[in-house]
Amino acid sequence: MKKAGYIFLFLLLHGFMAVGQIFPKSFFEHYQLSTKKTKSFDIYVTKPVAKGPKPLLIYLDGSGNYPIEYKTKSGRYSTSIAMNIGRYAKDYYVVIISKPGTPFSDSLQYSHSGRAFYPENASYKELYSLDWRAETASAAIDFLVKKGDVDKNKIIVMGYSEGSQVAPKVAVLNKKVTHVVCFVGNALNQLYDFMIGARLQAYSGKISAEEGQEIVDSLYREYAKIYENPTSVTENWYGESYLKWSSFTQTTPLENMLKLHIPILYVAGGRDNNQTILDMDYAKLEFLRKGKKNLTYKVYPNADHYFQEEKVVDGKVKKTDRLDEAHQYAIDWINANHQTERTPTTAK
Repeated sequence: MKKAGYIFLFLLLHGFMAVGQIFPKSFFEHYQLSTKKTKSFDIYVTKPVAKGPKPLLIYLDGSGNYPIEYKTKSGRYSTSIAMNIGRYAKDYYVVIISKPGTPFSDSLQYSHSGRAFYPENASYKELYSLDWRAETASAAIDFLVKKGDVDKNKIIVMGYSEGSQVAPKVAVLNKKVTHVVCFVGNALNQLYDFMIGARLQAYSGKISAEEGQEIVDSLYREYAKIYENPTSVTENWYGESYLKWSSFTQTTPLENMLKLHIPILYVAGGRDNNQTILDMDYAKLEFLRKGKKNLTYKVYPNADHYFQEEKVVDGKVKKTDRLDEAHQYAIDWINANHQTERTPTTAK
């Protein structure tokens, strides 16, 4: 594969790394849960500020095995969670879930080239899949509802990037979910996005048409290997196991969205270099075609994958961070689409 293809795939395959508001482990109640399918896993729930039931907000972060809180080479702490949790902890129980075998907090490591990474562990390689992520979120909902103090009329699953792919699946599994919010995640088969990207690079002249075709052909060869051995945790493509890739693409996020009758918010960035908006646009079209009215599609035309904008105003580049604004839009949308009586969660 040509160098341009490697650069393009590097951009798409690296998940969200936020440099945002950091909250210590003491900010949360920690629970270790276990099911037969998922084995043991760790959830963190914001501590109640006041007595009485509150809505539940499950926040699903992006791809990769990063700790929820991590220390960079500079000594600065960052987080895999895009949302400013402290802003909403008073009104919601915000729940975050660690990846398999991954601690809440740790330092990143760096390759000779300077690329940040966190070492994989045996649990992560064995378990990490769409099913694991969806099952753990569903089990967390059941546990916390049974525990009490949860407003059952507002149980929200909110996903960012790869978490956006997981969120609709959680609602299909768990009928307690009342709202789904998906930020900057694909609607179609995730592997198709890499092909779209190669075609767009060729169309824009960044690479030749022949180079674009070479990338697409090489992708088909890799995808064939993945689907021929879909449960393998020893064979990898671009840093993730065949199990991970196959599980996230056997059922598309759009297929799961279409099974739902509850309100869904789908939020895109028009200049997203990690997740092409062409893929996301199709979801709205499919809802229209099927006459389904429970999808709200919100686009920030100038925003990238992290809701950062750059616009030229009077000859100068103006940069705007709209990440907090996008999350507040979602909270406002939830409140505006609040249902006191439940509708069926899945299609018949």
